[in-house]
Amino acid sequence: MKFNRIALGVAVLIWGSLFSLHALTTTVDLGGAGWTFRGTLDGAKHDVTVPHCWPVMPGYEHYIGDAVYERNFEAPSIRSGRIARLRFDAVYYKAHVWLNGKDVGSHEGGYTSFELDVTESLKVGTNHLVVEVDNTPTLTTIPAIATAGHSGQGATPYGTLNGEGIFGWMPYGGIVRPVSLIVTNKVYLKNIKIDAKPDLQRDIAKITVHAFLRNSGNEDATVTLSGSIAGLEILLPRVKASKNSEAQISWTGTLVRPHLWSTRDPHLYDASLSIGDEGLETRFGVREIRVQGTELLLNGNPVHLFGANRVSEDPVAGLSESKAIVTRDLSDMLADNMRMMRIAHYPQAQELLDFADEHGMLIIAEAGNWNLGAWQMADPALRTVWQSQMREMMEEDWNHPSVIAWSVGNEYESATPEGIAWTRDMRSYTLGLDSTRLITFASRFTGDPNVKTGNDEASQYSDFVSVNIYGDYGKRLDRVHALWPDKPVFMTEFGHMGEPGLHDPERIADITEAVTAMKARPWMIGGALWTWADYRSLHHGTPPDGIRRWGTVNFNREHRDSWKVVQGLFATELP
Repeated sequence: MKFNRIALGVAVLIWGSLFSLHALTTTVDLGGAGWTFRGTLDGAKHDVTVPHCWPVMPGYEHYIGDAVYERNFEAPSIRSGRIARLRFDAVYYKAHVWLNGKDVGSHEGGYTSFELDVTESLKVGTNHLVVEVDNTPTLTTIPAIATAGHSGQGATPYGTLNGEGIFGWMPYGGIVRPVSLIVTNKVYLKNIKIDAKPDLQRDIAKITVHAFLRNSGNEDATVTLSGSIAGLEILLPRVKASKNSEAQISWTGTLVRPHLWSTRDPHLYDASLSIGDEGLETRFGVREIRVQGTELLLNGNPVHLFGANRVSEDPVAGLSESKAIVTRDLSDMLADNMRMMRIAHYPQAQELLDFADEHGMLIIAEAGNWNLGAWQMADPALRTVWQSQMREMMEEDWNHPSVIAWSVGNEYESATPEGIAWTRDMRSYTLGLDSTRLITFASRFTGDPNVKTGNDEASQYSDFVSVNIYGDYGKRLDRVHALWPDKPVFMTEFGHMGEPGLHDPERIADITEAVTAMKARPWMIGGALWTWADYRSLHHGTPPDGIRRWGTVNFNREHRDSWKVVQGLFATELP
């Protein structure tokens, strides 16, 4: 293998995300014991371990509101030229942080990471950290209280206006993923983006590496980046990082005879970049994903795969999913031939995407527009919130070859002018951040009587049409195809609720009807069951025990009869 090196220019941008750190970086794990939790229900301080979700605490199962987490920790001395950052992998939903009594920043968005510079507030020895957390859903949070109309009923209110309540899964308030203190040089790498574009005819791949730096110091600096991409040592040109700003530098090379990533053979390459002895590491895959007519092609091979949605929670840990929990659940899904899916309505833990990378699963990543009404999508402030969370998700996920498409939402009012404008605008926004993947969204308005042609609904801006359909599958899929005869179609949701026991003949009949309808239509590229497992919810219509029973496995991960049936129905040739 060889690379042809091409040095490109420097651009100033703002980006974020973090992969594994190495060398001179000092990292202090702030998870585990030593934290206290205090909500407003009892006012008492409870000893907890972080990551932590308060809805798994007795008495706090349905608590929505503010809570305060506190802990003391010991910090090392910070020598001149170094900075300290607090990193939260995720806090649901809003976080406000104080260190030693000083306000050090805040963040909105419950599933993505953020960092706060605490160099000036940190002291040698014992430090006191306070994190105020609010999990209250509103009409302008992401996800928001839904106002989208029912399909076929125009703009009939769906959310609080008709008593439906909050969105359809648990708002797992808390510090739900790891926390750490990171000490680095003032000029440091924030992120790496690797675009790997194969030329299947010539058996080569163009590899473009984008490095994103930040200079947190008060003086300009010039630095040199070096690293290793797919086993080859590289040296990037020197770059000037202006004081208190971000910079980007890119490098392009050619990989000869690349080992392609696929569902059959999910090969991953290693990559690392450093400034001196500090840097970041990541992995990437070389694969081509594109649409040709009504086909979705992976490395030139048609895709016809099935999967399931999975609500991110564990019966004991809630949203605080360890790698072991993710491995347990995704292994069961893989054994059930679940390989392609819009897996959830929000950003996923990196452990889940790592598993998908390693096992050849295809993921449509989505960032939380759930059932937004027209007026919400027209609101500039809400648009800004969504764009921020979409950007954060993309910056975390863009090196995962398992992520083949970005979804700009689920079941929003896509048959309105505002919904069409949202899809057009957010498609443009998303492609501006990453043009290497496809764009779609999950629609439930393709059957609306006001949709006479494909131009009357926002799926006109999808690279492949994604639809949520429950029942009457053949007729409704044929209508979708009639509206967009030149696009592939993926069923992002289908399934049957009910049957709490392990015997579920009605669910089996529904799934069989849906899969039979999909397999009979060559322009269908697959479908994702709602859902793999039962899940907790505060949504209207949930049974008194708080469990929505949509899964082929129950809440405790026991297989229903439908699990074995799905294993057979979903079996298909891998591309």
